[in-house]
Order: sequence, then structure tokens, then C-alpha cells
Amino acid sequence: MKWKHASVAVLASVALVLTGCSQSSSDSGSSSSKSAAAPSADNSFTLPSAAPSGFKPGLKIALVRQSGVGDYFEQWGNGATAQIQAAGGTVDTYDAHGDNGKQVSMLGDAINSKPDAIIVDHGLADSVNPKIDEAIKAGIPVVVYDVAVSNQKALYISQDDVSIANLILDEMKKQNPDGGKVAYVNVSGIAPLDTRDGVYQKFLDSNKKFTQVAKFGKYSESVATDTAAEGAAVFKAHPETTLVFAAYDELAKGALIALRQNNMTDKVKLYGVDVSTADIQLMTEAGSPWMATAATDPANVGAIVARGAVAAASGVKLPSKMTIPAALITQQLLKDKGVTNMADLRAALPDLTTPKILGASWIPEIKPGQ
Repeated sequence: MKWKHASVAVLASVALVLTGCSQSSSDSGSSSSKSAAAPSADNSFTLPSAAPSGFKPGLKIALVRQSGVGDYFEQWGNGATAQIQAAGGTVDTYDAHGDNGKQVSMLGDAINSKPDAIIVDHGLADSVNPKIDEAIKAGIPVVVYDVAVSNQKALYISQDDVSIANLILDEMKKQNPDGGKVAYVNVSGIAPLDTRDGVYQKFLDSNKKFTQVAKFGKYSESVATDTAAEGAAVFKAHPETTLVFAAYDELAKGALIALRQNNMTDKVKLYGVDVSTADIQLMTEAGSPWMATAATDPANVGAIVARGAVAAASGVKLPSKMTIPAALITQQLLKDKGVTNMADLRAALPDLTTPKILGASWIPEIKPGQ
């Protein structure tokens, strides 16, 4: 569904059904994301200029998702579906809505339907990796987004999480040259969040003016609400906090709720990751402490993943890993450009749309979000 206006009060009430990033069985995470050897990203890869012999109208793509409610997931799915349909294909969507066991079952159903390719969008690595292996063994190519996939015959696509963390932390440093006392909001065991954590730890080591005074964050079916509950206690115990770095937007929303509850929004600056229409509205509210985020466009990401699936279904040999670059989005930019939603943001930051990544003349270009 599209968000209209997401005040913090409304946010707290609906956060029960919000999810994001790769799934984990708890905030301690799973072992697969850490045990699987990660291949290097091959971002120089390009599709063949001519359509391969396997490219044909009516390619059948199964999209097996682990989504949540909110415009991020809606736009991601719309981007993927629009791109596949533009290429003459069809999409069968299976959505587990936060149920890891259900996603495994759905992957089995998708395999049995014998599609030309399968997209796995988010999920718990320990659960989905055996099914990914099964699909590949059955001759079905698989493209995975934001799951620590162990089978390197699958194409793993993710945001460039090192770049994302560097972008937002550099902006936090730029806006706060004298440093500050940081409350860190993250959870472990989730592949992209672990990567961002590594960048953050190096940032602290290299920037001694920034010191961590607290850490919190809860990954659950109600991320923002549960994180807010932890954050309220943390901020009460650490009133000296001047900065918050949250590793993805649902955690940022939880921290924002907690800051409001403790009447600290006038002295604390918040920095996050990811973007949606709801995030934009929270960033641009009067008195908002959410100063900046680093993000990709979810509709564009969905379209890229879809192009990978179309190419794989057509017989193109793909690399094991590719990453998608992010952009820095500041509160000031949003206000200066009059940005109130994702459509406005795409117009203000055209670099968010990247048609050349897995683009080819034989896959019609779409305008994500339209």
C-alpha cells in the first residue's frame, strides 16, 4: 500500500507489520551469512548486445518474496514486475510475509512449477539456501536479492553496503566536525547489516572524536516498535547522546520514536540507511532530527534483479555477485527540492535510476516507479 502521511504516532502503531532487509531467526542471526564464502562483485559485467537464442516471449519468472507492508516492498515488487512484463515475460509471485517456513514451502512450489527462472527476494539464508541448491540442480537459474546465498551458480545482487555505510557516516562526520556521542542502532547476523557494521567499526577507529555510548536494536516482526521500546530505555540512561546511526530505516524509525518519547529531538541528530515515501515524510517533518540517509531506489533495484532473471532465463551466464550503488539523500536536499515522495526523489536525483546495470537493447527499458 502507499503511505499517505506517516507521523511517529502512526508509525508506532503500524510497525508490527513492517519488515526489511534479509531475514534472521532472531537478532543474533543465522550462521549461513557468515559461513558462506562471499564472491567478489563483478560490476563490470554487461549483457550481450544481441538477444541470446534462449530469449523468447512468455518467459515465466517465479518471484519468491519475504516482504513486509510499506511502500519500499511495494515499489520493489512493482519495479520487478514491470520490467519482466516489459520484456514479454510473466510473473508468478509467492510472498511469505515474514514466515520463513512458508517461504521454504513456496520455493518448493515455485520449483515444481518449472519456471524459466526464480527470483528470491529477501529471506533467511539457512532456510532458503537448500531450496536454491535444489532449483539449480533442477536446471532452473536463480537470482537472489539480499540473502547470503551459498551457491555461487546463483547471481547474488545486493546494494553496495560498504558504499552505503561510508556515504552516510562521511555525511555524519561532515555535519558534525567536532564529533559526538553515538547511539548505534543495529542487529547482527544479517548479511547487509553485518557489512555496514564493519564499516562503522572502522569509522570509530579512524575518528576518535566520535564515541559510542550505547547500542540497541531489535529485529522482529515489529522492528520499529520493538526497537523504540529498547531505545526509550537507552536514551533515558544516556541523555548525553548527541548522534544516532541506524543501519536501516526500520531501525531508524524505532530510534526516532524513542527520541520523541524522551524529548530529545532538539539535541540529537539521526542518520539512517534506505529510503521510502514514509521515510521522506519523517525526514521532512518540522523539527525532524533525521538529517540524512544513504539509499538506492527500491523500484530500480527490483527492475535490475528482474533483468538478471530475464537474462538468466534466456541462457546468459551471469556472475556470482553484483552490487548496486547508492546515493546520499539529505534532509536539506529534500526540503530544497520540495521532495515529498519517491517520485519527487527520482526527479531530484536521476542517478537513482540505473538502466545500464544488466541493461541491454533486447530488454526494454522502463522508468521505475511509473
